[in-house]
Amino acid sequence: MALTLTAALSGLVLGSVVNAMAMRQKALSLSKAITLAKQKMNEIKALNKTDSGQGDFPNVPGYKFEYLIKDEELDLQKMADELGMGESVKDSPAAKYFKERNASAKSTTGLTFKLLHFHVKVSWNEKDSYALDYYRGLGI
Repeated sequence: MALTLTAALSGLVLGSVVNAMAMRQKALSLSKAITLAKQKMNEIKALNKTDSGQGDFPNVPGYKFEYLIKDEELDLQKMADELGMGESVKDSPAAKYFKERNASAKSTTGLTFKLLHFHVKVSWNEKDSYALDYYRGLGI
């Protein structure tokens, strides 16, 4: 009876240890991917123009990257309309300020901003990846 109980408990403990080791390896891989994504993001932020690319990390086997830098517009009025707060935002003091400031930008609402969107994706093995995004304003 004691031998059966010991064998059952040993199986449970062994299963837990194997599971913990797999989770640790996954956490280490994700941590490495986050560090690599931050490094790549710092590199591409210096470009300050639309671009794209992909490749492998030197001295880090198994990790690949893709990046995309694109122009985007952020229309705060449209976002407020979608959230059901459009009317209150349209006549707010902030909206009036931006309409005056954006008069030369030909923005109909005054609440449209041009952004540069930086996107980095780091992947390892076929199913795991980590993505990082950064936005930089291009002025009003």
